[in-house]
Amino acid sequence: MIKNQIIPVILCGGSGSRLWPLSRESYPKQYQILNSKSKKSLIQITQERIAEIRNISAPIIICNEEHRFIVAEQMRKINVTPLSILLEPVSRNTAPAVAIAAIKALEFHNDPILLFLSADHKIEDETKFTNIIEEAIESADQGRLVTFGVTPTHPETGYGYIESSKPFRTNFIEGIDIKRFIEKPTIEKAKKLVNDKRFSWNSGIFLFKSKTILNEIKKFSPTVICSCEKALTKELYDLNFQRLDKEEFE
Repeated sequence: MIKNQIIPVILCGGSGSRLWPLSRESYPKQYQILNSKSKKSLIQITQERIAEIRNISAPIIICNEEHRFIVAEQMRKINVTPLSILLEPVSRNTAPAVAIAAIKALEFHNDPILLFLSADHKIEDETKFTNIIEEAIESADQGRLVTFGVTPTHPETGYGYIESSKPFRTNFIEGIDIKRFIEKPTIEKAKKLVNDKRFSWNSGIFLFKSKTILNEIKKFSPTVICSCEKALTKELYDLNFQRLDKEEFE
């Protein structure tokens, strides 16, 4: 039985530059309505997609400081009160965001499981998505670091790839040990990877316990943890938002 609370962490600090001019720095794609079948933005759909997961809590949201009121208003419109809205003064990519969220999550629960989500994914089969997440929760509860792969459909150079220790079986949900990650490859390399059933696209969705990921980051990059702890402890609150100390986060 899974006893740990599951806290979703929605990462929405991207600028959406690849969809310019529709998506722009002041109003990137994650806050826009891009699906003609829905009247909700991508971040609103991301939040509602996880509503049926067992033991799920309100989210921690990490965004750019200039988008804070957009985030708060879009969550209000779907009747969601985030646990916290953390404001990044500068972009430092995924690892510091993960560390900040894991540290913050320990203020709410002893050792919650964190579900990291990008705010701009399009996932059509939401029931299957929920089933896969719930299948993985037991592994995360046992202390594993779980990442989710997407079966490649073509040689894509814009995504990172995950190499598993053995090939995946079609239409069968299972956890397989990860051998290595490959960052965005050349087209020649991507053509080889897409034909190998051990490789999947890295979705950027992760699942693990707060203390487990913090211990791993401390092991491999302790300065990240140190800076993130200092950025949070100064507790620069502004209404319902928490600013991160700019000097420490930089």
